[in-house]
Amino acid sequence: MNNAVRLPYKIGYAVTLVWLVWIVYGYVNYDAMADRGQVSIVLLSAVIGMILLPIYFISVLLFYVYKRGPKKK
Repeated sequence: MNNAVRLPYKIGYAVTLVWLVWIVYGYVNYDAMADRGQVSIVLLSAVIGMILLPIYFISVLLFYVYKRGPKKK
């Protein structure tokens, strides 16, 4: 993969890892989150992450394909 794509993918992977840790933390500590009223925040961040993260990775891929241009034969 091109150097121009590596940094956005690394940023995306880091954000995905933080998102996944937050979701697992919310699941493991469900009782404590429910007592603090944060279950809705965890569920909302789960839904937003499932929607936005694939859009981010697909847009980075499409941007790379667009910048690369057509193949020369």
